[in-house]
Formats: sequence, C-alpha cells, structure tokens
Amino acid sequence: MSEEIGKIENELSTGLVIAGAYANKLRRTLFAQLKDLVKKNKEFAREVARASAEINRLLYIILVENLGCDKGDVVRVRVKYVVDPSEWRIKWDYDTLRIEYFKRQPDEKVLEVVKKVLKEKLAEIQEQYREAPTREEAEKILRGEIKTPEEEWAEEKEEKTLEVMGSTQPIVEKAEKPGVVDVRNEIVTVDPIGETLMGGAIFRIANDKGENIGIASLEPHAGGWIIDAIIIKEGKAYRAHLKAQHNKEEYMSKPDLLAEELRKASLIEISKKDAESIIKAKMEEIT
Repeated sequence: MSEEIGKIENELSTGLVIAGAYANKLRRTLFAQLKDLVKKNKEFAREVARASAEINRLLYIILVENLGCDKGDVVRVRVKYVVDPSEWRIKWDYDTLRIEYFKRQPDEKVLEVVKKVLKEKLAEIQEQYREAPTREEAEKILRGEIKTPEEEWAEEKEEKTLEVMGSTQPIVEKAEKPGVVDVRNEIVTVDPIGETLMGGAIFRIANDKGENIGIASLEPHAGGWIIDAIIIKEGKAYRAHLKAQHNKEEYMSKPDLLAEELRKASLIEISKKDAESIIKAKMEEIT
C-alpha cells in the first residue's frame, strides 16, 4: 500500500446491539467509517477485515467466555483507534475499550474481566491476527460470506431461533399471539428507499393509507439474503427475521414480492424503544 495518508484517529461505537450481532455490527461500522480509504486503495479492505477480526475475537472472550453473555443480551462497545499513515495499519487503543453489558452485571466485574483478558489474551490475539487476509478473502469476509467463530456462534441454531433485542422478550409464534395477524395485514406496500454499504437495501413499509409503519432491511448472508423487518402499530412493535426467497434485484424491481413474504412471516413482539433504536441504526446504514 504505497499511497500516503494522513494520520486518522476515530472512535468506533456499535450502539446498542444484541450480543449475537455485535461482531457483524462492529465490522460493518469500521468498514463504513473507513470506506473512503478503501475506495482509494482496495488493498486496505484486507486491513479492515484483519482489525475487526482481532477485536471481535477479544470481545468474544470477554463477553461469552468470561461473562457468560447470551445472544439475546444487549451490549454496546466503544473503542478508539488510529490508522497509522506509515503502514496503513489500524491500531486499536485498548486502553479506551469500554463495554456496556445489559444483564445487570456490576460494572466493576465487567471492568475486571476486560483488564484480565487484555492482560492474558491480547498479545496472543494480536499475533493470531498479525497478518491480513488476502484481498479475495477480505472481500468475502466484509460481505459476510466467510464467518468468524464469533459470527458462527451468533448464527448457531438460526433455523430454530428468532433473535430479539433484549433477553426478556418472549418468542411468540404467530398462532399464539392474537393481533399479530392484524399487524401483518397492515402491510400493504413496500418501497425501496436506499442501498447499504454492505450491498443490501432498506425498504419502507406502509399501510393502506400510505402511512409509514416500519422498515425492512435486506442483507447478504451465506450466499443468499436475509430479511429483517420492524413494524410499529398502536404503540406496540414487532420484528420478523427470515430468509429471503428472492435476490436483491428482484425485490428492488418488484417490491410486492417482499410485501407478500412479510405478510406470511412469523412476528415476535419487542419493545417500542428497541424497535426505534433498530430502525435508526438501519437508516444510518444507507449510502
């Protein structure tokens, strides 16, 4: 990487996110923050992939192996980093690493674990991720086609489990929740409103009056596509998470296909606050 760049200092924050999605959110956020550099030098994508893999492994040891974090728990990770202009290297400032873990764990315990893992595992992890992947591998990693152990953990039993924001929200099958059918019937039109940095798309969901009642995101996943939809009605919020039956181009040209799938999807009820937070995060991903 021969092109000169000035020193870049920045802070990364995942925002509030379910623990099962932290690794993907962190990688995508880092890529979004450094997308201009990646456009200037395609090889830099390898370094983004390497740096995100390094910190995600560290976070997995802290959250899962030491704190016993479940996929449905909520976390927020903040950390500063520097892009070294002499070697196009991303260097995490681990002294600034802060983790908020919403399972009523004492902050002192979390801080204790952070310090313990930094002391015992940081050098090992940095050595493990010292070399960046090949450019081809990096592109697959950033598209989510190659999964890290942390992401595989998050997706384990995906066929049987619907993930929700927060561990206290029950998973409710459509036949068990009166009113869910009515919510699905509110879905009349679905219109694309933009594409995301990772090659996905965001759609607006509207009722028969043309009123916005939610959004749906379409993201690449393991060679296919995943739909994640949020609907808010009368102060209640619902979420659908399902495998797409078509590709992005088909949904963009024929959004009624997406509307039809959402009207048949299983919904789970989540808090309105969580729904609004998810919608905000998804809208920020639009390029």
